[in-house]
Parts: sequence; structure tokens; C-alpha cells
Amino acid sequence: MKAQLNEQELKQVLVDAGVGLTAQRIAIARYVLVEGDHPTASEVLENVSKVLSMVSKATIYNTLSLFVEAGLLVEVSGGAQDPVRYDGNTTAHHHLRDHRTGRLIDIPYGDIEIANLDALKKRYNATRLTVIIEGEPAGG
Repeated sequence: MKAQLNEQELKQVLVDAGVGLTAQRIAIARYVLVEGDHPTASEVLENVSKVLSMVSKATIYNTLSLFVEAGLLVEVSGGAQDPVRYDGNTTAHHHLRDHRTGRLIDIPYGDIEIANLDALKKRYNATRLTVIIEGEPAGG
């Protein structure tokens, strides 16, 4: 579920989150919030460089961190071997990692039930719970 935002609405999302407007931040926000689908920092750099030739790797990483701190993105990692991906859907949900393509697909939060969830939250002082299922979409 990608946001359908025009340029003015995108800028307002950034302002509302307390993020100052720069050409780089707007271009990065356009990609991660509107165009990209769970991109890695490298994918963000590759795609944003197509519209802003003067964007550095450091700017990408710093801006992604800023967006995470501002609540615009959530970092998703499946483990040490997987690159961190950035998710513009900050509502509670889970993921299916398509083992053929590596693509992450959103799964609604209520589609997965964990019987001892309350006990787990207390035991681990959990602030967020997300499940990543490895496999492929049915029929694929």
C-alpha cells in the first residue's frame, strides 16, 4: 500500500514530521514513500541519483536515519545476512519475503495470530512485533 501523494502533499508530510525541506530530502521521500517498495539504502541511492546527480551515499544514509527517527519509515531486517530495508508503511503489519525475488510483501497485522503474544511482550519488553515469513506468494 503505497502513498499517493502529490508534491505539495509530500512536502507537507515532511514538514508535519518536523523534517526540514531540501531537494535531497524531497527526492528521497518521493522514492521511499511513494515509488519504492521496501528499498535498501543502495536502491534508494541508485534511484534518487537518476533525478539528483549530486546526492551522496552519506546523504542517503543520514536522511533515511532522519526519516526513521521522525516516524516516516521503519527499518526491516531479516537477519545479519539481509540488508536493512526501509518501509514507509509504519502501521503494524508483518511481511512475506519472497525467497525467489527477495521482495518483501506486506501482510496485515491481524492475519497472524500468536497465542502467547501478551506474555512475549512482557518477557522481552517488546516495543514492536513483526513477523517475517520466508516463502512465496500462493500461486507463484
